[in-house]
Amino acid sequence: MSESVSSIAKIMAQATLENDFPYKEFMEYYKMHMVRLAKTEKKKSTVVEISARTGIDRRFIAPYINSDEINIKPSKVAKVYADVLAFCEKNNTKKILKNDDKKSFEALCQKHANGSLTPKAIYTELWRLGLMKDVGTHYKLKKPTSSEKKIAKATKRMKALSDDIEKVAKNHL
Repeated sequence: MSESVSSIAKIMAQATLENDFPYKEFMEYYKMHMVRLAKTEKKKSTVVEISARTGIDRRFIAPYINSDEINIKPSKVAKVYADVLAFCEKNNTKKILKNDDKKSFEALCQKHANGSLTPKAIYTELWRLGLMKDVGTHYKLKKPTSSEKKIAKATKRMKALSDDIEKVAKNHL
């Protein structure tokens, strides 16, 4: 059984990485569906019973059952990017200084990810997502159309993968 679980986990890891789907979001949806299915199977089960069955902390059981949406904290990279967008909008520019200023990209990185991610790592991820590019002493925002196209393609691939997994699961359950 461990090999089968490992295979499923590997497929999902590949899909999430290839399509830039955040791990936190995937896990929150996974836990939400697990709790809801456990509740559906045994309607009179208590929060403690569902917690014992799923291994999910009992404090989170009620929110998963009652809410229609999951609340996910934005990643450190997303927080930095939001601040970069706000800075550029406020200053009517498309560029932000890399470092050596209190309103530089490096300063924004230290504000949100001090010690856990370097400014270079954050920039590299934003570049990979098609959101920013390096222009010497500054980083420049890229036109959103390229990143929107990338997101649309990834969404289409994830939908196809989801449909395929659902078909296979229905045949085996």
